[in-house]
Order: sequence, then C-alpha cells, then structure tokens
Amino acid sequence: MKKTLFWVFMALVSGALLGKITFDKYENLDIQSTISFNNKIYMLKYGTYANLDEMQDDITNVDRYIYIQDDNQVSAYVAASTTKKNINKIKDVYLAKGLNLMIEKVTINNDEFIQNLNEYEKLLEATEDEKSLLIIENQILSCYEETVVNNE
Repeated sequence: MKKTLFWVFMALVSGALLGKITFDKYENLDIQSTISFNNKIYMLKYGTYANLDEMQDDITNVDRYIYIQDDNQVSAYVAASTTKKNINKIKDVYLAKGLNLMIEKVTINNDEFIQNLNEYEKLLEATEDEKSLLIIENQILSCYEETVVNNE
C-alpha cells in the first residue's frame, strides 16, 4: 500500500512540475493578432476648416456628418466606405443634391469599426436606391461615433 501511495504522489508531483514548465514556456510568447483589417477607408470629404465653429456654420446641407480634428484643422466627412465603387455611389447621390464632394483615403485605427464597416458594405453593394444608401451611411456614421469617437 505504501508503494502505491508513493508512486501516486510521485506521478502528481511530476505532472504538476511538467505542467508548470510547459505553461511558463508559453507565457512569455509575443503574440500578434491573426486577423488584420485594412485600416485605410474611403471617405467623402465635405470640407476642411480652421476650427469647429467655422465647420458647424458651414455644414447645413447634410443631415449627418463626422469630423476629424488634426493639429490645426478640422475635416468634415459625410460618408465612409471600404470600396471605391460604393463611395462613388454615395458621391453620385450627393452630386444629384448639388454637393460636389471629394473622395479621400483616411486611416482609421479601430478594428471594431472596420469590421462593422465591412458588414455595412454588403448592404451598400446590394442597393442602388438613394434613400437606402443615405440611411446606411447614417448608420455607418453612427457606428463611427460609437466605436471610434466615444472610445478615444
């Protein structure tokens, strides 16, 4: 009986020791994300302004917009997309309303927003209706505010 208890105890100790060595080996690994999103997206630029007040006074033709504030300027955007085809669809909607907007590539460092934007892209691809395109874009801009602006 003593021999059996001794070998059971030895098995438990050696198992614990080997387990600790194994887990310690993997604890210090430099792990990188396996899913990488393209963080460059297309945005429709409404304009660039010196400050927020100037921007808010000028933007009266659109229902929803977002802005990105750099060192000494504020840029206002009315749409975002990951594909040039979809951003051109939205640009055509605004062109029909009399707004000539510029397409600009912008870097967004928020994987959650990029992942959501990729899902919205499927809806943008499927529709040609102007009203639907604007509704989807409003949702994208709301998502930007929730995930990027509120998490800074």
